[in-house]
Amino acid sequence: MKTTIRRLKGLALIAICGLHAVSAQATEQALNVLNWSELIPSELQRNFTQQFNTRLTYDILDSDDALEGKLLTGNSGYDVVYPSSSYMTKQIKAGAYLPLDWSKIPNRVHLDPQLLEKLKMHDPDNRHGVPFIWGTNGILINVEKVQAILGKDADLSSHALLFDPQVVSKLAKCGVSFLDSPQDVFTMVLAYLGRDPNSNKVEDYQAAFAQLQQVWPHIKQINSTYRDQITRGDICVAMAWSGDAGVINRIVRENQLDMQIRYITPRGQTPIWFTMMGIPADAQNTEAAYQWINYLLEPTVATQVSEYNSYPSAVSEAQAVGRAIKDGRYAPEDEEIASFYISGTIEPKTVRVMTQYWRRLYSD
Repeated sequence: MKTTIRRLKGLALIAICGLHAVSAQATEQALNVLNWSELIPSELQRNFTQQFNTRLTYDILDSDDALEGKLLTGNSGYDVVYPSSSYMTKQIKAGAYLPLDWSKIPNRVHLDPQLLEKLKMHDPDNRHGVPFIWGTNGILINVEKVQAILGKDADLSSHALLFDPQVVSKLAKCGVSFLDSPQDVFTMVLAYLGRDPNSNKVEDYQAAFAQLQQVWPHIKQINSTYRDQITRGDICVAMAWSGDAGVINRIVRENQLDMQIRYITPRGQTPIWFTMMGIPADAQNTEAAYQWINYLLEPTVATQVSEYNSYPSAVSEAQAVGRAIKDGRYAPEDEEIASFYISGTIEPKTVRVMTQYWRRLYSD
């Protein structure tokens, strides 16, 4: 009898230990994230996994088109993804995202309301996407070189630096660079011409093409990689993404280069874009997804993210830190943000027209 009791006790102990092991395993949650490279420091990823006992799979996104392909199949395999805002309209209509339960994102109170309002163009009532970082397309200039050619009193706040043939022909002496991105280029030309930058009218793109034909012979390079060229002094004007402004100014500062690099956003003619956070409709770990999104909206975390990637945060407190530092980081004031227009969704037929004109610029 005692032997039987001892055996029963032993079996009970084994069972209890087994339950503890299963319980411990069950408390570790999984989270699968697909994001662009170099946006969130690995230290913050580790902190999240420790704080929330999460097994994080963090994959790198290479293009919006690749992400859209995954989402529209209904089998993405991810819990949080990072689409560009201009792609979300189509994806939302296709049912690619779960509607957000904002009660599970208490740090939403830190989001800049001005940015949320702009995003309603893509996501009515902010039901499906959470803004993460944002930026603009503008102009990087080497102030000394540009003023040496155009004069000390030259207007350095206009897209004329890129699209006025009389101005660009002069600046060709020190080098002008365009992004190798037809949609970015055409959008900015349309804004410069006073036309709808999100137009789907063929005649608008004809006008933009005609304008580009006039400046094209004076462009030194069509390249989306321009950091080295501008810090070496090979070019003096570059159509640029705002994130590069902070990086280039940091390079100038750390290497004590004798140059002043300024990033320009012409008022009323500057596109603003967002990298969003969304939960795919097929997400398997939604609670962990909400924890991740809420974690990234915590002001101290958002500030560290912005310091790491040089893009302004959608979190108001992190923006304020960037403005206070004044180290060349891109941190516009609210009034300037209000003047930006959000890049819309271009219809496929318009993209085809744009692509045809872009090819003609290369071949002519």
